[in-house]
Amino acid sequence: MKNFLFPLVILLVALASNSVKAQVSMSDEEMSQGMQPAFIVEVAVDDSKLVENVWKDMMKDYGGKTKRVKGGSGEQVTTGADIAAINAGQPFEIFSKTEKSKGGVVIHKVWFKVGEDFVDKYDNREAYDEAVKLLEKFALECKIAQTNEELAKAEKKLKQLENDLDRLKRQNDGYHRDIENYEKKIEQAKENIAKNEKQQQEAEENLKLQKEILEGIRQKLKDLRNNG
Repeated sequence: MKNFLFPLVILLVALASNSVKAQVSMSDEEMSQGMQPAFIVEVAVDDSKLVENVWKDMMKDYGGKTKRVKGGSGEQVTTGADIAAINAGQPFEIFSKTEKSKGGVVIHKVWFKVGEDFVDKYDNREAYDEAVKLLEKFALECKIAQTNEELAKAEKKLKQLENDLDRLKRQNDGYHRDIENYEKKIEQAKENIAKNEKQQQEAEENLKLQKEILEGIRQKLKDLRNNG
């Protein structure tokens, strides 16, 4: 039971942490099109693959298709997306890169390219604010996805424990049935012993009587021979 309670406590702590808004920052970062202003969000999960999958799903919600950038060292690009407050109907590419988890945190970098320019907080404040909101929502979706995985694992563990308990109960019922059967066999054996002892006594009496009869016949035969 202790082994189950400890991860349950960890799960409750993780659930409580979902209320904390993710921090989004900006800095110039190297990517496939040079050094460009990137939005950086620290996602409080420990699975970088999960972060990539959630990002792809979110981009699909905006009509985008995400694929790897050739020679981009893990960089991805989303095309076909439409986020009105960011691209305002202009040609739009979203570049992203997910770093491996360190200390339970995954770093996700995003570059929003509208037309020929990359969004930053100086040239288009509205687009910047919308991008921050998008990434805050994305970070929350990542934590929800990870918590769903933790929930599924916890439910699987609970089911396993329930099955273990059911198995132990069935074993216990079997042991009680064994005891009942053994007790019946013991009672039957006691009856058989009593019956056997009585039969032995009768057999001993019959044996004694038969010896007397045999001795009488022998004596009779001896007397006949002596009189002959």
